[in-house]
Amino acid sequence: MPKLPPEHKFWDLSDYARPGAIWLVKQLLPTSIGAITLTWLFTAVGLVSVVLIFNRYALTLAGSLLILKSLLDAADGEMARARNRPSHTGRYLDSINDLILNGLVLFSIGIPLMIPVWKITLTWISFQLQGTIFNYFYVIKRHQASGDKTSRISEVTSPVPYPQENPRVLFMLHKLYLIFYGWQDWIIDTMFKGNQITNSRSRPIPNWIMSLISIFGLGFQLLIIAILLCTNNLELTFPIFLVVYNIIAALVVFSVLILGSKKLQKRAERL
Repeated sequence: MPKLPPEHKFWDLSDYARPGAIWLVKQLLPTSIGAITLTWLFTAVGLVSVVLIFNRYALTLAGSLLILKSLLDAADGEMARARNRPSHTGRYLDSINDLILNGLVLFSIGIPLMIPVWKITLTWISFQLQGTIFNYFYVIKRHQASGDKTSRISEVTSPVPYPQENPRVLFMLHKLYLIFYGWQDWIIDTMFKGNQITNSRSRPIPNWIMSLISIFGLGFQLLIIAILLCTNNLELTFPIFLVVYNIIAALVVFSVLILGSKKLQKRAERL
């Protein structure tokens, strides 16, 4: 099934690789290649890009590999849906590998530039939180709109494994996921707790809000890095994600909180 019903789809700026991913999945469906294989493949592609970036070699190729990584990242989920084999295991593995690759990419950019480790680490944390904002809203919208519910709004409890999943592997990946992402989910959930936009059961999050915050999606973040690689402007990476993106994120969060509060006030007045 698609992630969202047609009437609730929005212009996702981070999902530019989706058409290519759908095409690739159609070619691979007759083969034995599965979603997990594609997850490991995008991980390998990402690692090759990291090596090229760190050595400042073939930076245009490194940027192109990041785009290919985004395509393969989209393809693993498409493959799972095309074969009607949803997987918590695959989703956790995908998220964990993404986080590790994001850190490696940022460190491979920053270390040769003599950027302090604390600044690279802070950028990595910001990078992740920005992506978590988008993912949080996207998961909620899918649940509100009766879309794909493989991703859960709260990941605190262990999920019930699907028949094709190994319970032990799923248990370990879930614990790793909580270590890497639990604190992020808690921060975002705490900020929007009680907000009428994210907590409405009758009306999904407006499409214009989703389109706006899709700039925080990993695909769009990697697209920016790919452009910086191709134009040899890697020194702009940290100002963009540590300053510019955080300012935009703060404005978006503040706006949603205000809009959600107004809806709550209007409802109270009607009562």
